[in-house]
Amino acid sequence: VYHNLTKKIKKEQTMRDIAGDTKTARRPSGLIKAGSDYKFPVHSSTPAQDEEEGVGDGNDLDFILPKLNVCILIVGTHGDVLPFCSLAKQLQEHGHRVRIATHDVHRQTVTSRSIEFYPLAGDPKQLSQWTVESGGRITGEARAAMADPSVLKKKDAMLKEIYTSCWGAVSEPDPLSPYYEMFGNMNDSMKSNPNFVADAVIANPPCQTALDVCEALAIPLHIMFPQPWYYGTVEYPHPFSGLSYDKPASSTGTQAKANYASYSIFEGVLHANFGRFINHWRARTLKLPTIPWNHNFSNRIAHCDIPFSAMWSPSFCPKPQDWPEQCQVVGTFTQFTGKAITKVELSEEDTIKFADLIKWIESGTPPVFIGFGSMVIKDTTSLQQMIMDAAKELGTRIVVQSSWSKMDV
Repeated sequence: VYHNLTKKIKKEQTMRDIAGDTKTARRPSGLIKAGSDYKFPVHSSTPAQDEEEGVGDGNDLDFILPKLNVCILIVGTHGDVLPFCSLAKQLQEHGHRVRIATHDVHRQTVTSRSIEFYPLAGDPKQLSQWTVESGGRITGEARAAMADPSVLKKKDAMLKEIYTSCWGAVSEPDPLSPYYEMFGNMNDSMKSNPNFVADAVIANPPCQTALDVCEALAIPLHIMFPQPWYYGTVEYPHPFSGLSYDKPASSTGTQAKANYASYSIFEGVLHANFGRFINHWRARTLKLPTIPWNHNFSNRIAHCDIPFSAMWSPSFCPKPQDWPEQCQVVGTFTQFTGKAITKVELSEEDTIKFADLIKWIESGTPPVFIGFGSMVIKDTTSLQQMIMDAAKELGTRIVVQSSWSKMDV
């Protein structure tokens, strides 16, 4: 979002260049508080010239960042939504109004944190189950479709409902807004002004029509996700490609080329499947021109240079050398930002509810946590045995969170 805002400033500054001013504004780092007087430093074309000319207080471009209506579009499970709740709270602290639009099953997760909510279509549990059944691979999707064509039909129908619900998410009130007075944990903006039109959108990749709704409103888009997406790299393949994650022998070898191509191939498959439907919806609902039926337009996010923030630690996996400037590895999103986590303060309710677990944890060496979150695992028996064997071999205690896949270890 900030990248796009400051990009606009750069363009305006370029117009001044044409008029005779040879200095250009550079993008600031970090978040800027809405409504604050932020000085965008104006620099010459090279750092050496900056130093020589002594660029300082007299050559700053004044810019007041307005308060924005930010819509965060999320398709996924609880584990997808929770990190964005932390981001939403940070944006609120900087003066912005934030809405999280995701599946209705996550309403309580969002609103309990005093964040505005809008319900997207779709059932995340069913989507997760389909992903597990296909192995999270394009080839698996094809096999599943051949084995039972009705499954693919149901999945396509659900995804189309999700895609079209993104328009309401950025432009309409929450359908439950007339009943807000009955709810707790609602902030002032939710109660006083249920109407909402986005000024900027943050989305994860499964929100396939995020770019379309942003185009309709002429607003910036920023993609964020804890997996590589859209922008190809020779270092590792697309998560849904089914290719090996072994490190390529060289950056120009067959494996490296396959890794890079897997990103555009995946987007091409989606474009072939949903392109006509999205075009019809663009013309009918968004009043936008259709997208050419051409493979060059299949990966629109990359072709439009949309910023992508990779939500993992650069210490765990650094930014690929062949990623463009608008792609950054920004770290994990957590509510403990800037704090050293020594001991989490539990509420009285949690202390009572998890008394047995707390007593067990404190009775011995720190256990290893193994979590499967919102995953529907078909064969839990062999997985249970694998976990127990590993724990015995390492001589460690474990805590297993099975969630949607019931396990008894």
